[in-house]
Amino acid sequence: MKDKIAMQIDLLKESLVEAAQTIFQLAELSYQEVKSSQLLAHLLEENGFSVQKGVAGLATSFIAIAGNGTPKIALLAEYDALPAIGHACGHNMIGVMSCGAAIGLKRAFETLPFTLVVVGCPAEEHGAGKKDLIKAGVFKDIDVAMMIHPASMSTGFDIAYAIRRYKIEFFGKSAHAAADPAKGINALDAMVLLFSSIGLLRQQLPEKVRVHGIITNGGQSFNTIPEYTSAELGLRALKMEEVNLLEEKLRSLTEGSCKMTGCTSKITVEEEMPEVYVNVPLAKTLEENYKLVGEKVTMRTYEQGVGSTDMGAVTQVVPAIHAYVNITGEKVVPTHTKEFAQAANSDYGYQAMIRATKALAFTVYDLVNDNELFREVKDYFAQRRRDF
Repeated sequence: MKDKIAMQIDLLKESLVEAAQTIFQLAELSYQEVKSSQLLAHLLEENGFSVQKGVAGLATSFIAIAGNGTPKIALLAEYDALPAIGHACGHNMIGVMSCGAAIGLKRAFETLPFTLVVVGCPAEEHGAGKKDLIKAGVFKDIDVAMMIHPASMSTGFDIAYAIRRYKIEFFGKSAHAAADPAKGINALDAMVLLFSSIGLLRQQLPEKVRVHGIITNGGQSFNTIPEYTSAELGLRALKMEEVNLLEEKLRSLTEGSCKMTGCTSKITVEEEMPEVYVNVPLAKTLEENYKLVGEKVTMRTYEQGVGSTDMGAVTQVVPAIHAYVNITGEKVVPTHTKEFAQAANSDYGYQAMIRATKALAFTVYDLVNDNELFREVKDYFAQRRRDF
């Protein structure tokens, strides 16, 4: 049966690569992935999937369903790009892999004895669209969810930071910077103090914690005392509980900046993503299927670099994995770089994408064909929920 699935995916190869190339060229940003989401939805519709668009109030989301009965397996699609550097995270491949695996399975089975769902997820890079989909009940009846992300290694496992992103604002009082500066209250001074104090705080922070941000508004005019400044700041740690402790420190530093300058402040939580709960039996199964398609498996380590993903929220409500596939070969290339964007639109990268598509489809087949594995995946998730 796996040979039959692989053959169907091979027959799809040309259209899958073309879809990934098109999405790469479109490079649509978070919440703006109109053509990219339509392309994937249309591909699924052409292959007999029932498609609903605009789910959870997200214009560029979709749900595509085929088959009937249990289990109900979800394959997740992402397709948003980054500002300036485009698909430097390889999202042009993610949705294509999920769609390709789903279509290959449907063609191989002819009549699916289970339910297969492809979930089009907007705004992973900026906005955490999967959280809106969770709130709308999209994953309520899902038994297992999976996705594969391009990287410089192939593994079924992930390590991901929990992250909370903030908007920090300081409010002062404007005055002429030369004629009467003493009457001003400098909001930029408050912001500079905050960033300086964060830099000093880093000396006392525990290992594997990240604090980083940018000033988004540094003032209104060079010869006017700034009455308003703003910044975007992220706090990351391997558990959300640690992020909560970091937030207490951030709020104390913000208050200190206000006291030193006479400003007032406002802190707004813009979004958050919890850590990923890896379903170990599911991750191991994908890795076995990677070996079947000739993909070398690498152990996931913290030293390879760790980011954050809204897939973390999905892994906490259903058994799930956020896996990786190596699209860079022997060379390690960090994501969110121009070099990684090149790999995401390379011949080698697309060959890896097809291998990963097959492994993903094989893993779905294992879940529906092996009752013991399915119970193990479900039981592991239930125990993890009890533990945490």
